[in-house]
Amino acid sequence: MIKVRRVAVPIDFSENSKKAVLYGMEIAKGQQAKLYLLHIINQRLIDTMQELSLKGYKEDFLDAMKSMLQEREADLKEFTPADSMQDLDIDYTIRKGKPGEEIVKFAKENKIGMIVMGTQGRTAFADVFVGSTTRTVINRVKCPVLVVHPDDEDLED
Repeated sequence: MIKVRRVAVPIDFSENSKKAVLYGMEIAKGQQAKLYLLHIINQRLIDTMQELSLKGYKEDFLDAMKSMLQEREADLKEFTPADSMQDLDIDYTIRKGKPGEEIVKFAKENKIGMIVMGTQGRTAFADVFVGSTTRTVINRVKCPVLVVHPDDEDLED
């Protein structure tokens, strides 16, 4: 029997990542695995904010980054259904960078046994079936990746 000890679910706060969280929770419960809920603040956003800093808004940039980190941390904890989280060992992590690359790094650093993620998130306008972040993760991690389709009806039962 295959034993998964660590399950990671990247979250971008889309409806599809909410479905991925539900799958990740069920897998973690069934395997008695640790559940890692991971959010990546996109490097493009940070770069834009730094540009403002270079134009004389340095204090605003530092305050905005601090505020964004605090808000994302709170959002991450609120995003997950509290009643379903009982009896789970959960780690909430926020990182900054390119989402696909950061997920791959996180998986390697934490010896993740499975990643559960959506096919598309909030910014998946370029790819019809599998978003670029999901594609990067699938192609570069060494563990299995469960990809949750946005129209998955199994969660409705």
